[in-house]
Amino acid sequence: MNPSPFLVFRVVATAAVLIVSGATNSRGQPANDMFANRYIITGTNIVVTGSNVGATKELGEPDHDGDSGGASIWWSWRAPMNGVATVSTEGSSFDTVLGVYTGSSVSALTRIASDDDGGANFTSKVSFDVVANQTYQIAVDGFEGDSGSVMLSVLFSPPLPMPPAPSWCLPDLDGTMIYSSNFAGKVVIVDFWATWCSPCKAGMPDLVALQSKYGADGLVVVGANVSWSGESARTISDFLTTFTPTINYQVVMSDAATENMFGDIQAIPTTFIIDRQNRIQKKYLGTQSFGTLEKQIIPLLYSNTRIAFQQNGSQMTLCWPTNTVGFTLQSAADLVSPVWSDWPVAPTASNGTDTVQVPVTSPQRYFRLRMTY
Repeated sequence: MNPSPFLVFRVVATAAVLIVSGATNSRGQPANDMFANRYIITGTNIVVTGSNVGATKELGEPDHDGDSGGASIWWSWRAPMNGVATVSTEGSSFDTVLGVYTGSSVSALTRIASDDDGGANFTSKVSFDVVANQTYQIAVDGFEGDSGSVMLSVLFSPPLPMPPAPSWCLPDLDGTMIYSSNFAGKVVIVDFWATWCSPCKAGMPDLVALQSKYGADGLVVVGANVSWSGESARTISDFLTTFTPTINYQVVMSDAATENMFGDIQAIPTTFIIDRQNRIQKKYLGTQSFGTLEKQIIPLLYSNTRIAFQQNGSQMTLCWPTNTVGFTLQSAADLVSPVWSDWPVAPTASNGTDTVQVPVTSPQRYFRLRMTY
């Protein structure tokens, strides 16, 4: 029974509407033992029950959340629209392992999310973005082959309007007050955490890497130690002194009022991504990878990059800021039915600016920047 590497809960709650029971085949194995025989489930607020007693692991099946397992059963669920899905095995009678994938064969799956002990009583729980009409394959296995009765819930939430991020004023570890307004116009990652939270610590190196790579282009990472952690500023400071890699981002002491404004932080890590207009773009529960967070912040960091231009005789100079993420200059002759093509001359980089010279007589009259991350 592992400590969860993904999520620590303060309070856990489950809600469901539809309940469907599983069955076994004539050999005593669950009918959905094999990927090809997975049960199809539909809806937006579902609970299905079953058992993985007698289940097996088939050739080519991945290790769910890195555990070899050995007694998996399968379901398939199709997202009705873009949104967020929360999949949980809370209520199961054994130590579960959960994997969510896309793909049509067991040996060619793409992992979307996985978990071991993110739910109560060594069960599993994940939340992830879903795409309309995409089918997601869900596997429930037992940790090291454990088995018993299974309760699987799928809760779908449609995308909500982007709320404004709350304003806050919190002390750093030296007692200096840090204001959210200090980061106006920046892309901000606010990560609620505690030093005793293994899932929090697992994600901190990625936050360090993001701050290092994108800080010059407007990213700010803030680690907010939750008020209910029971930790003093000295405890946190001592922890950070020995943590590897060295924390390069702002750390503050949160309070209950700030946590309530962010929606009552009951599980850590909980991570928010806030855009340059101070709108909350994403909320994540559990450890998130560098790649997951990077995909969210890159459009927020660079979508407002603009081309500046100046005409000098027969030449027009186009320029834009040099960023961590590269841009390709593209051109088109018209905007009625534009055919965009890469400009054949690479930009010249100097003093933080990319510059391209374009002849005024060029038939290509329209230009745009395409992100090349």
